[in-house]
Amino acid sequence: MTAAGQNSTYFLRNRIPASPRPKEQDGSQGKVRGCLNGKASLLNTNSDKANWAMYISSRFKILLGIYFFVCAGIFVLCTIHWKQVNDPAQLSYLCFLMDHGMAPYRDLLEINMPGIYLVNWSVMHTLGEGSLAWRIFDFSLMGVAGWAMIVIARPYDWLAGVLGATLFALYHGKDGAGQAGQRDLIIAVLLLCAYAFLFAFFRRRREWVIFAFGLCAGMAATIKPTPLPFVFLLLLLAAIRLKKAGEPVLRPSLYALLGILTPFAIVAAFLASKHSLSSFWYLLHVELPFYKSLGRIPLLNLMALVASPSVRTLALIALAIALLKGQGWNWEGKLLVAGIIFGVASFFGQGKGFPYHRYPMLAFVFLWVAMQIVTGLRARGAVGILAASGLAFALILLPIYVRLASRKVWDPQFTDSLTADLNRLGGHDLSGHVQCIYMPADCDDTLYRLRLVQSTGLFYDYLIFGSPQQRVIHDARQLFWQQFQKNTPRVVIVGSGLYPDGYGYGKLASWPLFQQELARNYFLYDDRWFPPAESGQRAYRIYVEKNSLVASNQH
Repeated sequence: MTAAGQNSTYFLRNRIPASPRPKEQDGSQGKVRGCLNGKASLLNTNSDKANWAMYISSRFKILLGIYFFVCAGIFVLCTIHWKQVNDPAQLSYLCFLMDHGMAPYRDLLEINMPGIYLVNWSVMHTLGEGSLAWRIFDFSLMGVAGWAMIVIARPYDWLAGVLGATLFALYHGKDGAGQAGQRDLIIAVLLLCAYAFLFAFFRRRREWVIFAFGLCAGMAATIKPTPLPFVFLLLLLAAIRLKKAGEPVLRPSLYALLGILTPFAIVAAFLASKHSLSSFWYLLHVELPFYKSLGRIPLLNLMALVASPSVRTLALIALAIALLKGQGWNWEGKLLVAGIIFGVASFFGQGKGFPYHRYPMLAFVFLWVAMQIVTGLRARGAVGILAASGLAFALILLPIYVRLASRKVWDPQFTDSLTADLNRLGGHDLSGHVQCIYMPADCDDTLYRLRLVQSTGLFYDYLIFGSPQQRVIHDARQLFWQQFQKNTPRVVIVGSGLYPDGYGYGKLASWPLFQQELARNYFLYDDRWFPPAESGQRAYRIYVEKNSLVASNQH
């Protein structure tokens, strides 16, 4: 560029008028000089437009970030009071019983994996045993999920991670208190962290990061065995990519494998310390297959439950954006789609249609949707319009999710009524002399709130009621009856129904020995029923031992 062109460019960029140009003496020189000045002006105009667009884009992202933060903050304020209920309360009660000397699987008749015991036990012994501690834990899970999504999306646009995390957190919130801190939610967050570390490894090539990938993935597999095949698939895909790039495969693979095996080693040490390894093996090859056969719903019903209309709409918009881009998906994008497929397979594989079974799928869906929408905003034409529409729809959904969460109430009638009954029957003096026989968590939740230890380790009534031809039922009855005779409870609470079907108390007839025990040595103290709620039809009967001090006080 000529000196005159450089001076013009400098003055244009600094908003200072250039010196008047001398009158052209030579036509060709004037044309050259004019051409150079024109190019400089065009470059500066384009540069100014680009800078202004970046300024607008940054301001817009900040405003969106504030909007997401406000929605999340309102959600926290509206739900901070939620009680710990449903399965997490039941699992905390199980840990409470372990602290009082009962061994998992050996004394406790229960079907969950040991990883979730360690999670609940850790929360109880760090954050505390109250409902507030569990809310903090649930909020922490959402925060960790947000961190992982931002790490994954950062090379594309950090805003996508924030949008995906907000959608996931508030959608989870609208499911209500009964889904807070559920097992599949923890699995979803751990898998997001595993993805974040896996992607970070390929971006930075640090070996400790691939170990962290394995650690998170292994922890997820100790909570439920469902993620384990998928974890090894991810490890295989990572090894293939390293090999194609001509990089060492063995060392990173060993680091990852060490990370995966570490949680399993911790779980094995925990079970060995409780002398429960053989009982855990019985759970894996006898009890779990039996439980998986219960309560499975038809395929068409599962298809209707797998995703709500709002999720399907967002997914269709994102899919249209991805197809219209027509640029193909990179390795990371394909792995995110694989995460969605795993989540769908996990939901259908479990076959029960519980809301929290969708969380692994939803975590990857919301992240992938957010990445498609936010990156699509840079494009013009149909892609840009679709992306703007998707963003607008997401912005409308967030306050709706918050509103639904604020109005979602877990009906406390069952626990409040049972609490009052147990307090009248002796309160804390019943510890060690009371027994719940009910599959839903309401009864165990009540005992946990009152800090009452059960007489036996039975948690689920479907393990003792049913056909004695089933090995699980035959074995569980033997163990329960031994514990029952050794430490006969003064008060027995029998819940209505038998999972997965039925309402009423006809299940007692399937085990005449226990039915006769209640008829001979107990009297019916109360028979209560409640309107249908989130956990379905609910009712209970309280039986009080005839010759006990409790019975004499009541008479």
